[in-house]
Amino acid sequence: MTTHARIIIIGGGIVGVSTLYHLAKAGEKDALLLERRELTAGATWHAAGNVHTQSAYANLSALQAYSLRLYDGLAEEVGQEVGSHVVGGFFLAQTKERMEEFKHLAGKFRALGLEYELVSPSEMKDKYPLLNVSDLEGGAWDPEEGYVDPYSVTMGLAAGARKYGGKIRRNTQIDNIMRLPSGHWRLTAGDEVFECEIIVNCAGFWANEVAEMVGTRLPITNMEHQYLVTDTMPEVEKLGYELPMIRDCDSQYYLRQEGHGLLLGPWEQDCRLAWQRDKGRAPWSFGQELFEDDWERLEDGLAAIFHRIPALESTGIKRGVNGAISFAPDGRPIIGPMPGVPGFFVACGFLGGIAQGGGIGLAMSQWILEGESELDLHFIDVARFGDWTTREFARERTHEILPIRYELIYPGIERKTGRPLKTTPIYADLLSRGAVMGQAYGWERPLWYAPDGVEPKDEPSFQRPNWWDHVGDEAKAMAKGCGLSEMSSYGKFRISGPDAEAFLNHIGSAKVPSKPGRMALSLMLNDRGGIVGDITIENSGEGSFYCVGATLGVALYQRWMEDHTGDLDVVIENITDHYAAIGIAGPNSRALLNALSGGAFEDFPFMTSKEVEIGRVRCKAIRISFSGELGWELHCPMLNQKALFDALMEEGNNHGLVLMGGRAMGMLRLEKGYRSWGAEMTPEITPHAAGLERFCSSKKDYIGRAAVDRQRRTPPKKRLVTLEVDPAAPPCWGTEPVLKNGELIGYVTSGGMGWRSGKMLAVAFVEAAEVQTGGALEVQVLKKTYSATAAADPIYDPNNEFLLG
Repeated sequence: MTTHARIIIIGGGIVGVSTLYHLAKAGEKDALLLERRELTAGATWHAAGNVHTQSAYANLSALQAYSLRLYDGLAEEVGQEVGSHVVGGFFLAQTKERMEEFKHLAGKFRALGLEYELVSPSEMKDKYPLLNVSDLEGGAWDPEEGYVDPYSVTMGLAAGARKYGGKIRRNTQIDNIMRLPSGHWRLTAGDEVFECEIIVNCAGFWANEVAEMVGTRLPITNMEHQYLVTDTMPEVEKLGYELPMIRDCDSQYYLRQEGHGLLLGPWEQDCRLAWQRDKGRAPWSFGQELFEDDWERLEDGLAAIFHRIPALESTGIKRGVNGAISFAPDGRPIIGPMPGVPGFFVACGFLGGIAQGGGIGLAMSQWILEGESELDLHFIDVARFGDWTTREFARERTHEILPIRYELIYPGIERKTGRPLKTTPIYADLLSRGAVMGQAYGWERPLWYAPDGVEPKDEPSFQRPNWWDHVGDEAKAMAKGCGLSEMSSYGKFRISGPDAEAFLNHIGSAKVPSKPGRMALSLMLNDRGGIVGDITIENSGEGSFYCVGATLGVALYQRWMEDHTGDLDVVIENITDHYAAIGIAGPNSRALLNALSGGAFEDFPFMTSKEVEIGRVRCKAIRISFSGELGWELHCPMLNQKALFDALMEEGNNHGLVLMGGRAMGMLRLEKGYRSWGAEMTPEITPHAAGLERFCSSKKDYIGRAAVDRQRRTPPKKRLVTLEVDPAAPPCWGTEPVLKNGELIGYVTSGGMGWRSGKMLAVAFVEAAEVQTGGALEVQVLKKTYSATAAADPIYDPNNEFLLG
């Protein structure tokens, strides 16, 4: 006998149960959860249960705040206790640098409408009398911090799921999954058979094993983590109130009250793989079990806690809890539709599964039922990983980030492990010229170039980092002569087949160029009109199109395109790894390229392309420029990039050629009002709100057209605006509050220096009715308020004389 359901969720931890709860509450009556053993078996049952809102990612903070509020009201909704304790929490700072981070986060929280208050050591001592504050610089207070009983809250969500029509089957271990000719799935569990349209993989420790059943994989690593609970402490018992949560960010631990004792959780510096003999793979037989206590690993962390809470010196240990937790390579959740596997969603890799479970369940239900989450979640989308995220890469990266769980998250911070991984033929050449590399979707790409005598190394800061002026020198030198940018990591697709043009017209907002050698910039929109991505489309002739998009969006773009082919006869090829790209921009760029091509760039209009020979290398030259200067992108087979680079560098000596990294490009585009994917182009922002409606055709149909037309008639209430900020202000990195007469009207999406105009700039998403060009505003940066003015885009070269020259 076969059991049918439209949606089957695999895994009964808090994330799986929350997903079922939200699906059922949204009206989905045909969803079934299959749990291998008992609900919460795996990681949920032994979790510390902490629920907090603080995150370096604004939308993750929003999801975590939703979780906390959901849990706190769940008992009333379902009629059973869930052990919710909203007690508030302190984040401790031992250094001025940490306090600066808290100032940065305070602005982010204000922009989100969340409470987050900076406090002095004495204020913390007042609420937490056991605390030794003698060496603290200060801290932050979040009144919504708290904790829950993980088992009880999961059972509460399960009760809610059943109340709304969701179904749960326990003791059902999936052995095999196969795709049926209909495109549906068949799952077997012993003698039982299940069929469904959609699978949601919430299998926790076993998420990769479930993924392998459908021919894919997930880069999660199972690690050990231990906390302990103390005996009753008279100092706690006599207080008469429950102590706040504590996170000592510099000493890397958390602690909270548990009964009349404390729960202590140091993050292990000597971190280790769970199930080491099996290379981190959890046995299917593993249930509600723990590993042996390993006190030696906790010695340094416990010493720091005893220093902070001196009363612990005379307190005994009631129990230790040494369990497994799953990590993604960047420490963030892995959720969303699996690229290349239609009808297969994932939600796994939760370092903070209790704090995130409620919000993730909501996001997953929206993604499954509506095709998109309400919030922009690209930073936790499974599509941010690819084949380059091997098991060994994931293990190395996890061992880097676990011991620094509460590290200072500076803007633009880069990881060290698992590198280099994906390099282009000119990688060594760029390093020899001072390149400081970052990693994006596995690629090594230059961020900036250290001049002779300067160490090629990032020194991150919330102020102006060590690379700030060097990036400015690159930008200004390019604007006077010409600059070379490594662009090979950009996503590149070949779209072909009888319906290729119709397909691109369907998924993109701009009319596809019908003549070979012509180009268009097109936005991919969802049904709400939110911007999924942007692609440059070049008509390559013979029914084939060459499309270029953002590095970090490459798998997401591919998934979006494949999911929207419908009945069209089209072939989508991801050719990113096969083709290199070099950008040449600046007033001398035409002269440089003409010298190497026999004058091929003399008659070369903007937004056109042609095949050219540069030195010994045949290239596709595309006249487009993200810097806003005269410029081209040169695309050639990856194997030819070295020869192309050498020719350009040699001839470039005669034209003032400089090397330019991604950070310079990111600032140059601000002066031109160009929007960036992931910052200003997100599913939460529409073309009209972004000022990109000119790229939306009114003569053809496409996904999101109805929403675009509505905003033609009724402009959106929020829009993007470029701000000129007081030059004395520190840089805006994103999510800083924007104020008018002291009242919050929006937040910064990105910022930097306009090196050609000499102005400090920021792009902000604000209430449209509150902003007029030239109007006075304020931006709050690191808890200080600076004056700002709403500017008219573009700041630089408003008539595009340099771009079109």
